[in-house]
This record gives sequence, C-alpha cells and structure tokens, in this order.
Amino acid sequence: MDAVTAPARIRLLRNVIALQNHVAQWMTALDDTHMNTRGLVESANTLAQDLQQAVDVLVKVETGHPLDASILPPDSAPTPEELLQALARGHVQAAETAYQRRLELLSRPDAEPTHWLVRTKPERCYEARNQEGLIVHSWAALPTTLETELATWGPTPGLVKIEYTPARPTDLPELMAPSQQELEEAPSTPHGLACDADEEAYAAHGHAQRAAELLASLRTRLRDDQVDDFVNARVHQLNRRSPQLPDLESHPNRRVFADSVSAAFTWVDPTTIVRTPDHTAWGTIDRPGERAGSVWIPAAIREWLTEDDIPYKLRTALTAGHVQLLRFPGPAGPLHVMDVNGCHRTHLWRVLDLPKIFAFVQNVPLPLQLTPFDVATDDGPTDEPEVVAAIWKGLLAKGILRGTLDRPDSPLPALELDWVPAQWLLYPPDIAAAYGRRYTEIYGPRAWEQCNIPADAFTSAAQWSSWATSAPRDEELRPRRSLQRRTQPE
Repeated sequence: MDAVTAPARIRLLRNVIALQNHVAQWMTALDDTHMNTRGLVESANTLAQDLQQAVDVLVKVETGHPLDASILPPDSAPTPEELLQALARGHVQAAETAYQRRLELLSRPDAEPTHWLVRTKPERCYEARNQEGLIVHSWAALPTTLETELATWGPTPGLVKIEYTPARPTDLPELMAPSQQELEEAPSTPHGLACDADEEAYAAHGHAQRAAELLASLRTRLRDDQVDDFVNARVHQLNRRSPQLPDLESHPNRRVFADSVSAAFTWVDPTTIVRTPDHTAWGTIDRPGERAGSVWIPAAIREWLTEDDIPYKLRTALTAGHVQLLRFPGPAGPLHVMDVNGCHRTHLWRVLDLPKIFAFVQNVPLPLQLTPFDVATDDGPTDEPEVVAAIWKGLLAKGILRGTLDRPDSPLPALELDWVPAQWLLYPPDIAAAYGRRYTEIYGPRAWEQCNIPADAFTSAAQWSSWATSAPRDEELRPRRSLQRRTQPE
C-alpha cells in the first residue's frame, strides 16, 4: 500500500488499528482453561490505543493545528509522544497570541482603566480586587487569559491596569488544560472557597441594609390577606413585561472546562436575571407540594411579614446556600441566568421587586473557537447552522464580530473568535433577538448604538437575521469606541 502521503499514512494506520482490534478479539476467544491469554489481550488493546493516538496526532498535524517545531528532534522523525508535546506547546503559544489580540481589541485609550490588585496563588489560581472592592477568584491557564477575564468584569468591558503580587508569571505552561489538582482548586462553586470569603462582599455598599429595610416595609404595605392577590398580579406583570428567555446553553452536557474560571460574591440587579432552570414562567417553579412556586412564594412573603429579626433572616437566606448565577457580559453591563442553586429566592426577589440579590456569580468567557453546531439548538430548523454561519459572516463584514473564518466559502465554517459585544449575538436569530430586546429594555438603546447596532435590529428574529446579513453601510464601518484595549501590568 502506498503510504507516501499523509492521508495514505492515516488510512494505513486506521487499517492496522482495525486489524489489531480483531487480534484482541481472537485472543479473547482463545482464553480458556488450557491457555490464559489475558496478558496477550491487554497487550493487543494497548497497542491499538497507541496506534489510535498516533492517528489522532497525525490528523491534528495535517489539519493545521499549531505545533511548536522547536522542540522536535532535528535529525530524526518525531515519535507520537514528541508530536503530542509539540502540539500542546503550539496550542499554548497560539492561545497566548489570541488572548493578547483580544486584549488589544478591548483597549480604549480615551477611558480610565479599572485598577486591579492581583495576588498569585498556587495551581494557576488568582485573587483579584478592583478599586470598587469587588473580589474575583479565578483559575486561568495564562496570565493573559486572566487579564481578558478581568477586562469583562467591570460594568462595561474595558482597559485594566494590574498590579501583581508577587510578580506576574512569565513562563508559559506546558498545557492549557487544568490538572486534577487545579480542577479542585478552581472557583467553579462557592464551596471551594474559604467559609468567610463572602463576608466583605455581603456588607459592601449598604445593599444588605437597604434590602432589609425594604423587606421590613412590607408589613406597612401588605396585609396577610392581600398576599395571594399581590403575588398573582406581580407574576402576571412579570410574565407579560419580562418573560423568561430561552436557554443560552442548548447543550449543557457539551460544556467543557474553559481556559479560565472566574467568580465573585456580589450583589446583582435581579432584573438582569433573565432565566431560571424552572423556566415555564415567573412564579411557576416546577417543584412538588410546598416547594411549588404558587405555594412557596406566598408562604415566604408571609414569613417576612412576621419576622422579628429581618437582617439575620436575610443574611441566612442569602449566604447559607448561595444563589448561583452565570454572568454573560454585554456592552453596557451583564445579563445573568440561573446556574444550579437559588431558583426560589430569585423568583421571590423578582416578585417583590427588590433592587439587589446577593449571589455567587461565575463569568462565562468567550470561547476562542466555535462552529455553528456549538450554538444550534436540538429542535431548531434543519438549516439553523447555515443561518448562524451567514449571520457570522455578515457581522464580520460589518466589523461587529472580530475574528476569522477558517473556510470562509464554506456554508459551515469554524470561527476563530477575537471579540463580539455579547455572546448571544453568535446564537440562532430567535435567541439573539430575544436577548437583544431584553438588553435594550434593561440598558437602553444606546448600549447597542455605541456598537453600531441599531436597537430595532432585535425587533424580531427575521429582522435581526435580515440586518445582520445585509451589506454594511458606510456609517456601520466607522471605528467603534467600544473596541480597543490593552492591559497594563505594573
């Protein structure tokens, strides 16, 4: 068989793998009381796995994955293990370049930078504090990844000036992926942080005191016999004016560990929480018996009406088991969706129209690469991936989306993403339009106009798709003030 070309070598290796798997099966069949072949079977399976690894490595090399050739032997062909190491190093170097490019796009020379004090910790973990007192706990594969994350933690994405203690790490890691120890140290849940990590944030800016005062005032505005009618009227109003939005993660099982995890205990405006796991409607929490929304919410309000120590009850309600939110940055501020805990309290806070809720908030970073299938929904139209790809191409032409398509002439290209004002703009048009409209309601049309997106582009899914794929006008190509930025470590 001719194995001169790379595709031919890959085909040959795959044929050998198939043969080796048959060998393992034959050895298994021979295993009986006359001959123990388990050792031979194990060796055959190990060889098949090694051959599969060799195929995977060759495929990555031939499809253009970044590779650090400087570590390969100069006078001999590399082994699969050496190629794997070179690919891992190439991935790290490419990611470093990509995050540097993203930081450059976020630079705003005309804006005051947000100052952060960053304490470096073992296992690529960090603790960052900005001038407003916000404390962000993070695991980041690279310092540039952390800096990109911090650039999106302010009210608007922008310039960050960072002072590291001790000095900023300079050596690139061998791998982007976290080790098992790093996975355990990463702040993916509040349980891995110190038990008092939320105390300073809870007391910040007087939000707890204000919430306690508003809860105490309920008894002057609401009688016990009025609670049911109040809840029904408020739920009807919420579902008419601010219904829950579709899921931004249509395939939760496809979530992978990103290049960074950053989270903070902080007070959040409940109007920016646009979805909870029990998402039929506000007030209809899908739980049995007393935990059902229609039962639990009125009962909880009656408890607050008779509570003597409201500050203590409030603190217990919000810190004994934290509300957990996912944070999606936008051009003028974030939107949030519920993660895994706090559904009842979120519904209650929306019904009572309280201005802030205390939560453990995890930022959702923009990926570096994705395909239309990563955002397409399971039950969407069959041409949804092609529609998404067409929108990406249109947004790239308008300069709204920054990045490159690996196969721009293909109906289903992969996107190397540098920046986009909001992640939901990458989603199918019905989701993008729904989130875009809600964002306008919360932050105003100016939030989109500063990105050169007319607010009426989100009137409907069809309108968004039409505008996004239309040819750019001259005024849409002018430089945007919101895309510029460079981190300034000290």
